[in-house]
Amino acid sequence: MKTQLLSPLALCLAALLVSGSPALRAQDAEKAPEKPATEEPKPEPEQDPAKKPIPETDATEEDAEGEPEEAQPTPEELEEQMKEAEKEEKAVVDRMMKVFTPLEGAWTGKESLKYNDERFRDKSWKDEWSGKFTFGGRYFEMDGQTEGDNQSAYRWVCTFDISVQRYRAWYFGDNAQNQYLGTLSADGSHVIWRTRSRETGSESEFTMKAEGNRVKCEGKDKLAGGKLFSTQSSEYTRKRVEL
Repeated sequence: MKTQLLSPLALCLAALLVSGSPALRAQDAEKAPEKPATEEPKPEPEQDPAKKPIPETDATEEDAEGEPEEAQPTPEELEEQMKEAEKEEKAVVDRMMKVFTPLEGAWTGKESLKYNDERFRDKSWKDEWSGKFTFGGRYFEMDGQTEGDNQSAYRWVCTFDISVQRYRAWYFGDNAQNQYLGTLSADGSHVIWRTRSRETGSESEFTMKAEGNRVKCEGKDKLAGGKLFSTQSSEYTRKRVEL
């Protein structure tokens, strides 16, 4: 095999080419351009949920509270509801007004007034009145005429007010007028009437109890503060019907 010996200079040059000297490597490093650093993508800032656009939808209209609007009744449905309400109210009024049935007819009797203060003179008078239902039983009216110490013509109009669940009565006389509220007695046989004066603060209470052909009434008047002022009592008998 044929061989060739390299000279020492050639060997040095070869070693320098293979490994490179530190001086050369330093020069190369200074001459080599720097590579720009690769920038990583920055994350996008989160958007405020309150500022995010609201996607359009085909949802039904809603009211301010987010509840769907209720369907409005038709005129026919409203009329039917009103008729039903009137029917129910009439049924209640008819039932509560039955308490006046024993007071129908013509009555005659005497009423007396006694004062708790001796400075006042007691009074008494004759009283005749008649009772009847009006407006299909919605009201019960009593028309009367008194003679004696307290002579007066008068009219009572009574009904049951379903809105307050109380009886109401209006008294109209040629010398006075008043309003009363009433409650049914515990046994359901009569009405307990009460009134209070806004001007003086005095209070009055009376009852009318019918027992067959007789009616008995009792009442009392109190001054502001509850002091008894006077008591009333009367008794009536039914007039006979002449044939």
